Amino acid sequence: MGKVGLVFSGGGAKGAYEIGVYIALKKLKKNIDIVTGTSVGAINAVFVTQKDIKGALSFWDHVNFKTIYDEKEFPPIEDDKISKVYIQYAKGFLNEGGLDIYKMKDIFDIYFKANRFFNSNIEYGLVTYNLSKKTPVLKTKKDLTKENIKDYVLASASCYPAYKPYLIDNDMYVDGGYYDNLPVNLAIDLGASEIIAVDLRAIGFKKDIKDKSIDITYITPKNNIGSFLVFDKYHARRAIKLGFNDTLKTFGKLEGNKYTFKKHDLIKNYNKYVDKYEENIKKFLENKNVKIFSKIFNSNVVKEFFHSKTLYNNFNHIVEQSGKTFGFEESNIYNIKSYNKGLLAALSNTQEIELDKIKNQIKSKKLTNLVDKRKIVKHFYKQIENNQVSYKYVIPFINEFLIALYIYTIKNSNLIY
Repeated sequence: MGKVGLVFSGGGAKGAYEIGVYIALKKLKKNIDIVTGTSVGAINAVFVTQKDIKGALSFWDHVNFKTIYDEKEFPPIEDDKISKVYIQYAKGFLNEGGLDIYKMKDIFDIYFKANRFFNSNIEYGLVTYNLSKKTPVLKTKKDLTKENIKDYVLASASCYPAYKPYLIDNDMYVDGGYYDNLPVNLAIDLGASEIIAVDLRAIGFKKDIKDKSIDITYITPKNNIGSFLVFDKYHARRAIKLGFNDTLKTFGKLEGNKYTFKKHDLIKNYNKYVDKYEENIKKFLENKNVKIFSKIFNSNVVKEFFHSKTLYNNFNHIVEQSGKTFGFEESNIYNIKSYNKGLLAALSNTQEIELDKIKNQIKSKKLTNLVDKRKIVKHFYKQIENNQVSYKYVIPFINEFLIALYIYTIKNSNLIY
């Protein structure tokens, strides 16, 4: 039986996402034989090797700027504004040649369990880069000891130039992303015949896969999981949930794109409402110049409708855009019935917009951020309900119109799940 390799990329604070992936793989009873990582991926891979989910969750709950850096060097951030993070980054980089990662040694000592790590049946590998000798350094469990593992893991995570190089035997080491930010080949060298690769899409080089016959499943964030510099409990917990959701979606246990739904919910929702939705599109657009509309509307749903049945993915795009417009949290796992009820409640609680504001926005050609999109949806919903749609306003707000039409469809369909 082949060996399964789990590969973690670098990505700084985004790395919490990888722990969500690991938790989901455990839920799926996916046994991991080999784990490799670069940068923060090398840190997360230690937890996988130790089979220590509890420790990983505790680490990401407690790691923040105050715990990583001395307060004198890096005052605690009191809010989540990215600008403050970059001010500190710029100060450290310009005045001191980068921020100092050495305080991470204390954190590593808390969570590293030497006996669990070295006695584990999971093989481990990391990538760092020797800047002094300009050569990559790949370390596996057989190369590591209780005395040197801390140095090589932190060297791999020293994201130069944001952080200063890490010194080992007077040589300067930096982030392994300078050589390979997604060490799939290292997992192959360690014997993996099947690979699950978690790519945080962070800056760094990636090597071509040496063996094209290897079965590789890629998992990447579908949502914004924050800046690689922002370490805090809230962002970490959210990223863990998104990593968990994306993994179960990748393996077909949940559904959705940026939002996550119970299995089979979206196909049930599609089958229930698509015919009525198409009927409503036809009702409001059939007497219009279809050629003009299909050119002007930047929407696959409308364009595809005029050629064939509304595509499943396009319909679900409107479903998810509805949730995004009304601010539904992306990290939750939704039941489609309660999700739709939530849309109806959100619409009901939305104030109506004055038409003059839409007119002024169109005249000024500033069609985003000035008017609350929820209010625009509410405006179209009322027009649809009264069968008096102002099509000159539909054109620049086609997504809001289609969302209003979807909510109108679910509200007025006498159908049962």
